[in-house]
Parts: sequence; structure tokens; C-alpha cells
Amino acid sequence: MPKTPAYRKRLDRVQALVTLTDSATRRRKDYWLGEYGTPASRGMYHRVIAAWEANGRRLPRVEAPGASRDDDRRVKAIICEYWRWAKAYYDRNRAGAIKSALSLLRRYFGDTSALEFGPNRLRTLRDEMIRGDGDLARPRPPWSRKYINSQVQSIRHMFKWAAARELLAVSVHQSLGALEPLRRGRTTARENPKVGPVAAQLLDGTLPYLGRPVRAVVELQLLSGARPGELLSLKPLHIEMDEQSGVWTYRPETHKNAHREQERVIYFGPRSQGILRAFLRDRPTGAFCFSPAEAEATRRADLHERRVAPLSCGNRPGTNRKAAPKRQPAGCYTTASYRRAISYACDRGFPPAGSLARRNAETRAEWLERLKKDNLLGELSEWRRRHRWRPNQLRHNAATDLRREFGLEAAQLALGHASAQITDAVYAERDRAKVIEIMRRIG
Repeated sequence: MPKTPAYRKRLDRVQALVTLTDSATRRRKDYWLGEYGTPASRGMYHRVIAAWEANGRRLPRVEAPGASRDDDRRVKAIICEYWRWAKAYYDRNRAGAIKSALSLLRRYFGDTSALEFGPNRLRTLRDEMIRGDGDLARPRPPWSRKYINSQVQSIRHMFKWAAARELLAVSVHQSLGALEPLRRGRTTARENPKVGPVAAQLLDGTLPYLGRPVRAVVELQLLSGARPGELLSLKPLHIEMDEQSGVWTYRPETHKNAHREQERVIYFGPRSQGILRAFLRDRPTGAFCFSPAEAEATRRADLHERRVAPLSCGNRPGTNRKAAPKRQPAGCYTTASYRRAISYACDRGFPPAGSLARRNAETRAEWLERLKKDNLLGELSEWRRRHRWRPNQLRHNAATDLRREFGLEAAQLALGHASAQITDAVYAERDRAKVIEIMRRIG
């Protein structure tokens, strides 16, 4: 075990110090502790060592003895401290959302004293979230009401985090709680449409253009109600095959509610097993079942099978490949790459029509430039919005089908919800056909 840095005294000083080394950068830094031999300096030494160890032996930020804790404490300093912690604590998606809120806070109130940041300043920042900013190099569109409430809560949590570490008075966080959240119908913030199941027409038109692994994950989502990330991380060693019941089970190592100590179990019936068997055959138990590298190899093999030109003409397989390409297919899909693959398939299944259509001789860059010149990019975005769907919608499809066939409790158990109210309110669309039939009879 590495030796703990010593408490020592400089020969030409009466001050005590300790020298720490950053475990990542190997940079060394002296921390002055106060007068050598005093209880205060020894206490400061133990606090510095504890902060260094808790930070993974990275150089901690500690205040010099006798410095005022709130002296010139700016919002940007709190942001810096909090972000170092948050980016390691939260998953990538959550950390990205927090980063956007912190960037906006730093831009408008970074130089403000943290003690002076109260509800009025937070309300001003929230108004900027509602308005958006089209003058930036990368324009920031107006955020939706629910997203704004979430981002405001993230900023409140930052001040709560700072208070818990005695970087700031707890009264700052308490005062921010006085700002009420935005209410539907009582704000100009836009409302996002409710997420629902994928329309059958969109789904049927997209499936033929999906690669083999992506199509398998889509079909498994429809059958099991699993989240995209849960299936994309599946490996053969994760699957428990119960021959007696005829149902396979899968317990993801990480999932959305793991931090709440909730167990997540995904069940694979006969139809799901038929899909999975093709991806379990001749595969190492520690390898990912669904691989972009395998999908790319299959795509190239299919292109070679459809080749018309003889091998003596043109490129032969492998002759036009770079020795060290900058981009290579990954070993497993991420939720982002999985979503992009579905978007590409939607664009192929439902290509823009009319003036939005891409002409035969146009490259993609020329096509987009023409649409920009003709002010048609907005129409293109609207077309894509109507003809694209997202992977998370498949969970709504599964929940709706399970509820219709087997009831609300079955849908709750399959989706892994702690409460049936979540399944009922968010995921399982009610069967309108029953209401229509009743009203046909009595209305």
C-alpha cells in the first residue's frame, strides 16, 4: 500500500506542510497547514489527507488555515467543484444534462457571489431557458417545461451539495426552494408531446432497413418491454436458462433503478429465445450479443454477394481499406448509436418527397445546401419528426400490448415498475376500442 505523505516542517519556516502527488497527472503540490506542532495544524493535515484519499488521490481543493469560508466564493467556483464530483457520480446521459444547466448558470451568473444567488436570479435564469438563444454559434432552442423544471432542480441540488460539504451556507439552498416549478397552462414554456407507442405503419416500414443486430434488439424490446440499454449490454453469461419453466431470465448488472436497490429481471419467452439463439451460437460467453462490428462485416458481405462486376474489374475485397482508419465499428452498441441506426432506417423507409426529395445527381451536402437556400430545412425537420421514432417508444408498445392481453399487473411486472400507477399513467395506453364499442351500444 502506498505510504501516506508525512506531516513535516520546512527548515526555513515555522509553518507545517504536506506534499501530495496527483495519482493521474503525477503533479506534486505543497499544502500549508499552519504553525508547526499545533493541534490546529495537525487537524488540518488529517483533513487534507482525508480529502486526498476521498478524491481518489487526486489533488484536493482545500482552503488555507484562517481563510474565510465565504470570502469571494463565486458561483463559478461552486460549479467547478460540483462538476468534478457529478461527472464521476452520474451516468453519461444524466451528466450531460447537468452540464448544459451548469454551462448556462456559469454564463449568466458565474461571477456572482454564491451567497447572493437567490430565487430572483434563479427565476431570471429560468426565463432564459424558456426563451432560448438563437444568436449563439450553436443556437440553443427553447427548452420544454418539464426539462426546465428538471434543470432548475439540478441547480438547486448543486447548492445543496455545496452546503453538505460546508462550502456554502445552507440558507442559500433553502432560499432557492421558494421558487415554485412551472405549471402546465400557466407558463409560456413549450410542452413536449406525450410519448406513445410507435405506429404500426412506421414500424413495419422501418424494419426491412435495419441491420440484423438492431432489428433483433427492436423485436426483443417489443416482446420483453426492456429498455434499450438493458438489451444492448446483454452477454451470453448473463442469461439464465430454466428448462423446467421454459423461460429465460436476464438480470442486468446496471439499470435505471439500481441506485434505488431495486432488482430488475427481464424474461425471455419462446419467441424471444428464437431471436437470441442466433446471437448465442459460437459466441464467447463474455462477448456482447449485439455488435456493430459484426453488423458492418455482414453488410460488407451482403454487398459482395450482390456484386455484379467480376473480381478482375474494380476493387477486390480488402484492397481499398485504410491500414489505420480513424473510425472503426465498436464492440457493442450504445443507446445513441442504436438510436441513430433506427433514424437512418426511418429515412430509408420514408424518404422525403416532393421538393424535399434528394435528386439523383446530388450529394448529401449539395442536397442540404439546396434546401437551406430554398428555406426548406424546417419542412425537412417536420417530415423527419413525423416519420421517425425512438427506441424508448417500443417500451410503450410492449406495455400497451401486455395490458390489453393480460391486464395492468402483468404489464407492471414485465416492465419492472415498483408501482402499477407508473405503468398505467406513463406507459400502458388504454384500449380505446373498448370505449368505442361501449359508446356504439349506449351512445
